[in-house]
Amino acid sequence: MHIRATTWSKLGLLPFILGALLLYSQPALAHSRVEVGPYVIIVGWRAEPAIVGERNALVIEILDQDDNPVTGVDGTMDLEVEYGGRTFRSNLSATPTDGYYTAEIFPTVRGQYAVHLFGFIEDEDVDVVVEPEEVFDASRIQFPEVAPAARDLQADIATLQADLQAARTMAYIGLGIGVLGVALAAFSLIRKR
Repeated sequence: MHIRATTWSKLGLLPFILGALLLYSQPALAHSRVEVGPYVIIVGWRAEPAIVGERNALVIEILDQDDNPVTGVDGTMDLEVEYGGRTFRSNLSATPTDGYYTAEIFPTVRGQYAVHLFGFIEDEDVDVVVEPEEVFDASRIQFPEVAPAARDLQADIATLQADLQAARTMAYIGLGIGVLGVALAAFSLIRKR
């Protein structure tokens, strides 16, 4: 009887422990968040996961210290997307939703992109770098068969072009030898007469 009471008392604690864990756990967000003075800037992709070769946009949400949306930033802030030593500069475009801004981009390489935001939010100077979720190959979501990657197709085309050029060169050499053979045969016939 004592064993059963202990088991039931442990089971009675289980809902309490699970409830406490649920209260203190936070959902995983794919957006990156940074604080600049009294403002919060949240950066992510419009379509997640971001896929190589698909048009997308960076979505920037700007809130004040009371979680109110901040408007009018599209005229005072810009961004640069950085990857592998290359930079793509864009203006922020306001959306119909207050506090939300976008910058259109067409990611062409998989990996981690960095977003450099700079300018002003009201009187606050902004100069931060944020990393949104990584850009993935399309193979991550392709089903039932994985389509060839654009870079693989480009490599195949380059190989085919090289092979075609080699075949074209051989054809010209063969044509030259054939013309030379006909000329020698004609010369030989004329000489015999």
